[in-house]
Amino acid sequence: MRGRAAEMDQVGRAMRRADLVGVVLTGEAGVGKSVLLAEALKLAEAEGFCVVRLFGSRATSTLPLCALSSFLEPGGGAQPVERFIAVRQALAAHAAGRPLLVSIDDAHLLDDASAVLISQLARELAAFVLCTVRTGEPAPESLSSLWVQGSATLVPIGPLAREVAAELASEILAGPLSPDLGAALWKRAAGNPLFLRELVLGSLASGAVSMVDGSWTLVGPLASSTALADLVGQRFAALSEAHRHALCCVALSEPASVGLIEAVADPDILIALEESGLVVVTQDRRRLVVRLAHPLYGEVVRAQTSQLRARRIRRALADAVMAFGARRHDDGLSVATWRLDCGDVDAAQFAHAAFAAIRLHDTDLAERLAAAAHDHEPSELTARALAMTRHMLGRHDEALETLIEPLSSIAPGSADWARVGLLDGLIRARGVGDYPGARAVLDRVAVCETSPRTLRRADAMTALIELLEGDAAACRTRAERLVVDGAPEAEAYTALIGATAANGAPAAALSISADYTAAYGEADPRSLFPDFRWVALLDAGDLDEMANEVSDAWEHATDLADRHRQARAALACGHMLLDRGQATAARRWFDTAAGLSRLTGERFGERWALSGSVLAASLLGDVADAEASLEALELIPSHPAAFFEVYGKRGRAWLDAARGDTSGARTRLTELANELLSGGCVSHAVRALLDVARLGDPSAALQRVARLEHVVDGRALPAFIGLIRALTVKSADALIVSADELAVMGYSSLAAEAASAARDALAKAGRTREASGWARRAGELAAATDGGVTPLFAVIESVVPLTRREREIAALVAAGRTSREVADACFLSVRTVETHLARVYDKLGVRGRGELGAALSTLMATAA
Repeated sequence: MRGRAAEMDQVGRAMRRADLVGVVLTGEAGVGKSVLLAEALKLAEAEGFCVVRLFGSRATSTLPLCALSSFLEPGGGAQPVERFIAVRQALAAHAAGRPLLVSIDDAHLLDDASAVLISQLARELAAFVLCTVRTGEPAPESLSSLWVQGSATLVPIGPLAREVAAELASEILAGPLSPDLGAALWKRAAGNPLFLRELVLGSLASGAVSMVDGSWTLVGPLASSTALADLVGQRFAALSEAHRHALCCVALSEPASVGLIEAVADPDILIALEESGLVVVTQDRRRLVVRLAHPLYGEVVRAQTSQLRARRIRRALADAVMAFGARRHDDGLSVATWRLDCGDVDAAQFAHAAFAAIRLHDTDLAERLAAAAHDHEPSELTARALAMTRHMLGRHDEALETLIEPLSSIAPGSADWARVGLLDGLIRARGVGDYPGARAVLDRVAVCETSPRTLRRADAMTALIELLEGDAAACRTRAERLVVDGAPEAEAYTALIGATAANGAPAAALSISADYTAAYGEADPRSLFPDFRWVALLDAGDLDEMANEVSDAWEHATDLADRHRQARAALACGHMLLDRGQATAARRWFDTAAGLSRLTGERFGERWALSGSVLAASLLGDVADAEASLEALELIPSHPAAFFEVYGKRGRAWLDAARGDTSGARTRLTELANELLSGGCVSHAVRALLDVARLGDPSAALQRVARLEHVVDGRALPAFIGLIRALTVKSADALIVSADELAVMGYSSLAAEAASAARDALAKAGRTREASGWARRAGELAAATDGGVTPLFAVIESVVPLTRREREIAALVAAGRTSREVADACFLSVRTVETHLARVYDKLGVRGRGELGAALSTLMATAA
């Protein structure tokens, strides 16, 4: 049974224990107690039990022996004792000598007489009892005494684990779920199988979920089915007016302090709600917090609450918080939200609350608050709040339009103008990609009479623009000055971390990151701080640590439904997987990042994700897919962030190689490396030059990279340079060292290529036995990847010993190049090319060009 193996094991062991007379499955409504009971009864029957199935019902809970009425003869004795004896005899006859098991679904609704009889049978060891009891519901005392006294064991049935709940939802929809949908269903159903099923079916019927790109995706608000609303509503049906009022107060404010609810509702009734299992109270630091027992309870209560009642309660809640003094950091947001729904607008309060909502990733609420504030009483503060929310929602042009009026009406050079200008510069840089416009605004902020913090942030933002433009040296100089002067802002450290990593010192960048965290705590995850830390981890060779951090960031962003951070985490995951040699998996994450960026209006984020897709598809040799991604990429305007445009340029080069133009690819990559080195972007340059080496010209790469050996730190960049050197000198021992070093760090594709080259060098040196071993090692490393091992160092020599030159020529011919084109690309004569081809045909057993591509593909598959 899905997700319930541990509970089934408990039930099975309990049925075999001589000291137990029963098992009680307890849990909330809808967690699957009845389903588990049915599975347990199948097990009991297989064990030889005679099973009697009984059902408790609220309608018959006052009728004596009603649950056992099928075992009473019509017209039998009217006296209770006679009826008891008759039922016992009927049960014994039914069992016919087999051990008796009495099953009761919803035992808390069993009539007292039936409960007493079943309890007696259990105590006399005449029957084993297996029943379900809903949490918070009192069971008949005669039954409950069985588990209170230890004669029966309790088996709690909790919510499904998150991954199991996702599997169940996927099974109901008959297709995979998008991360957004999976997170939304988990948040709303909280692992309750029945609630999950009805929520999925209700959302499917309402059109809230739809199949997009092969997975079920959330396209509207989740909708509960009528059956689910009725089921949840049953729990509130018998509540008094006072109980309903208290429940509404919790539903409209959760999570709220117990003191707040006690100020607007009867404290004794709140206790009754907790004892009945409708609300739960937990400790949050120094205060008690109350919330409804399940997220869907709140939805049903809010839906059933009239507008006027809700308005009155929200106003009372806001007044109560203000009477307490609004001491907690989130009190202002709560009060503003309640007053927004009541129509009581306070422009300044709403604007500050909008910024608080942004910090909590609730941009929809932030825009409602900011728009209400700005419409009611426009000011510099309300304009900034509204512009920031629109920027976060991907509507950057609207955000800039919002700032036009305050920028033109506020006195230039003032502190107010500086705050607006700083935001304008941020939106121009991060949202629109207008770096010149952003610099112009930030330069004006730098001469304003404003706070030192605003001036430092403007300077740090300028440093980040310098880094993203590709001038890592200038960025590092500016950011170092800020940090040395004691700037505590994350923006300054972000720029310094990014520039230091780009300069080829990722280990030093990680040390700076640790210094910041030790001094100031975790940086705001909405900033670029984690992104540049991930860049440093990637270039330092700490792939495992990066995988853990990115996975945590993805899960956290998914839980918060923060698509901006999801897109950034997906992009980082794609690049991490590329380095691991998992090009197929990387392509999926790049596609995810592109889709999320598209949803949030981040066109340039989509562009950089598509760049990764081009690179991954090209490494896999999937020309058609790479060309499709490139076509989509070219529909998006280019961006001045050369730091991120690097991936698109590398992708184009590898696409050239996949098409067979390795010479053109090397030229493109060499030009890119020169461009990067001129701006001090050493790390990117090393990777571009490693690509040149992988594509067959390690000596040209070494000429440029040799002078960087004393600059770089960490493990990965020195290992990359070591591989370039080993390929250039064709040293078998150096290549073996590179293969081992790269494999330990997790760079499987590079390690496979190094091992393949080592095999060639060993064979050439006559070390045949060692060559065979490294051919096998190359195959093992390649098998650890899902693609991305370049044709130049492919492991087909483990099956057929083609030389490196033969492999290069075979790959070009298989890609459709003529002998003249191959000769020009490889700087050979046509006759030499034809000679090499003849040897390839003989070794592969093919008769000509038409069979070459299929033969190479077969050999690659065999080697992998």
